[in-house]
Amino acid sequence: MSDSFYHILAKTHLTENDKKKLRRAFKRLAEENQLLKKVFSRISLKNKKILDMGTGQGFACKFLVEHSEESLIVTVDKDPLSLNRVRNVIGEKINKITFLKADLSNMPFLKDDYFDIALSHYTLSTVNKKDLQAILREIYRILVPKGLLIIVEGFGEGKKDISRKLTLELETIYYKITGEREIKNLDFFLNQIKSFEGFRLIDIKKLNDGLLDPTIEDFAHYLLSLTEDENLRKRIMKICEKGSIYGFRESPDYAFYLEKS
Repeated sequence: MSDSFYHILAKTHLTENDKKKLRRAFKRLAEENQLLKKVFSRISLKNKKILDMGTGQGFACKFLVEHSEESLIVTVDKDPLSLNRVRNVIGEKINKITFLKADLSNMPFLKDDYFDIALSHYTLSTVNKKDLQAILREIYRILVPKGLLIIVEGFGEGKKDISRKLTLELETIYYKITGEREIKNLDFFLNQIKSFEGFRLIDIKKLNDGLLDPTIEDFAHYLLSLTEDENLRKRIMKICEKGSIYGFRESPDYAFYLEKS
């Protein structure tokens, strides 16, 4: 969808109208900043070499830039437009990160035993089993001994209030339209991680019961662009009307801490 926050962030130059449309995204960014503070509450980001696995919209990069000290921050994404997104999010501090266009499963240009921390911010749950194992092998290779792999993901239904039910209803419509279905099962994901013997799971922290996410409204409008079924379109628009009142709640967030063994 051409006017979603994700597409707007990819622009080389933002107009004033673009900035107005991004207000929901930057509200979400502020919430993500607080969430990542919880993730790193007991972990020093001073004088570290940090790999951000999947630049995406640049929210994790912004946190790392603003909360690290004398650290090297490298972010990797196979989408070259992620550089524009992170630049629009970070602004003039963009020179504090190194962006690399690459696939996380194949990064031969990164040294063995080099990074202290690798952060996956809503990335690993989106890849299939084969790719996940290849990515874990690469992360194992580039982390120093006892280096940390930190994974932030959302799983489960969470708090079943009106806001959460609206989001779940949108997800059901998405699966009906596309025939796709992401595996968002905590136990399944954990088993995939544990099946790789190079890491030791040292902690799992539940961060919340699911945050209100103003950017889910963009997802609803994206669904409208996927279907011409009038009944579905009316259903989506009705959900949007309720969402404007109650908001949309996402899955509960978890942080997984793994150590290179």
